[in-house]
Amino acid sequence: MRQWLAIALGTTLVAVLWPISAMAERLEGKLDDNEREWYILRQDNESSATFTDVGDGDFLIDIVGFADPDGRRSRDSLSISMALKDGELLHYDVLNLIGTSAMPPVYTSEGADVRLTLETFAVEGGVARVVGSVKGALALQEALGEAPNLEEGIDIAVEFDITASRIEY
Repeated sequence: MRQWLAIALGTTLVAVLWPISAMAERLEGKLDDNEREWYILRQDNESSATFTDVGDGDFLIDIVGFADPDGRRSRDSLSISMALKDGELLHYDVLNLIGTSAMPPVYTSEGADVRLTLETFAVEGGVARVVGSVKGALALQEALGEAPNLEEGIDIAVEFDITASRIEY
């Protein structure tokens, strides 16, 4: 639950603090049998798709796509976070923010039947190409602290091919 909360807060901060919209790659596919697309926002050296090299072949990747190319006007977003160890997918979370708040209700991969396939992760300098797909069903979490409900979930079939920017601390 902490991870989706961090994702939700990060998504909100990106949407609120983004000075000017900049369209780049998009995540595309179906959500609840509706064709959808989400935009990766970029401004100067900042992006809503990032990766961090944590050392020893381990990477953290965060992709936040916004339904509106100007993320400030909408919180409707799709967030995909993943952890890699030695090039292998170790863990992932998928979150679809709905409504006008970063708090539930949300659709989440927690307690759901979602498969993330990572086809490519290739780092070149300060960027990484990230290619993959998310398929399955996201569970609805109606309130903070409540268990997600897969029976009230939605189907997801999304593909992505994006360029993530390196974050260095």
